[in-house]
Amino acid sequence: MAQLRVLSSAAARRAAGLCVLEGRSLVGQALNAGAPIRVALRADSAGAPQDEELTNELGGSGVPVVRVGAGVLRQLSGGSRPVSWLAMAALPDEPGPEQAWGDFAVVCENIEDPGNLGTILRSARALGATDVVLTDVVTDVSSRRVLDASRGAVLATRVRRFSSPCAALRALHDAGFQVVVTSPRGRGIQALASVQGRRVALVVGNETDGVSADTEAAADLAVRIPMAGSVESLNVGVATGISLYELRTRMVLAMLTDRIRGTLGREISLTGRFVRELLDEAMRDAEGLSSAQVIALMVVAAERCTPLAELHGDLGVGPAELEELLAPLRDRGWLIVADEGRASAVTLKGEQALAALWPIQEQVEEEVCADLSPEERSTLTALLRRVQNNARQALDRRQGER
Repeated sequence: MAQLRVLSSAAARRAAGLCVLEGRSLVGQALNAGAPIRVALRADSAGAPQDEELTNELGGSGVPVVRVGAGVLRQLSGGSRPVSWLAMAALPDEPGPEQAWGDFAVVCENIEDPGNLGTILRSARALGATDVVLTDVVTDVSSRRVLDASRGAVLATRVRRFSSPCAALRALHDAGFQVVVTSPRGRGIQALASVQGRRVALVVGNETDGVSADTEAAADLAVRIPMAGSVESLNVGVATGISLYELRTRMVLAMLTDRIRGTLGREISLTGRFVRELLDEAMRDAEGLSSAQVIALMVVAAERCTPLAELHGDLGVGPAELEELLAPLRDRGWLIVADEGRASAVTLKGEQALAALWPIQEQVEEEVCADLSPEERSTLTALLRRVQNNARQALDRRQGER
């Protein structure tokens, strides 16, 4: 509790790398955002079901919850109104110049209002901006108003800090960003911005003056949000949310072809297709079988007796396709399917056939891994198993939420 008292100033919070969360809602939001909460204080008088729920969630995440008097919390918060919850959380480390950038960044030039800054941080997190850039050494992202307005998002956001807008833009250009500023003086309409299919950094300026002339001159593109009626401008937090959404959409559309070609799912699918086609050719020449049929035989042989439901999942086929795959194996006497299709097993004849076919499988594996070292093969297998496990767990979670 003594440490909470000294976190009343921005300098103290920055030196300690900690901030104070006030109120049940903000503590819960920070917890959900993955913020590292060190300790939480709960007023003795806080006895609503939501308080019990938050206490359990914090405890489940390993965060100690200490019950104290409401007067103690009010004194620690330094305010005059009652406080039911306080928590101390770690601020995210500011990344160094060696840490890689993401694809989309928002640059805050001299944003003065903490509420606006918090709104920008929240919008950046929600709309896919992986980096938030500050262009001075004094802007405080740990204040109560920033934390409240961002709903704790700042604690899970990568915030980079530079000494000046010039230094920030120079670093962004060096990292390959197209720098776009929003300005009433911009010639282009933001929704039609000519985004080039590379990293994009959006620069938003001061509530009164907007971006500086030097920053606008150093940018690659200056755009404006067209106004209807007599309204001249929007609140910077609102304008940033609109700009983030529109530029993100433009960037994704511009990068779509390359992104599709480079997605993990496509790479794995394409790899699997090529390997299956190669194995199909090799097996067809030997026994007139497909790779899926040989893989089915291998799966059943490995498990000795395999429920058909597992084969559906292992082979990624439906019941009708599975029956079509297994029929030739059953006709050759290699496979037995139990009554009502509950399980299948490989016969002795099937095991002998599998032993005879195994060298073909090994030959194909050698061909597709021809330029990989034994260590690389082992690493590849381990990585693929981790991807499979992660995908399986994610699928279970999604199905469990229905």
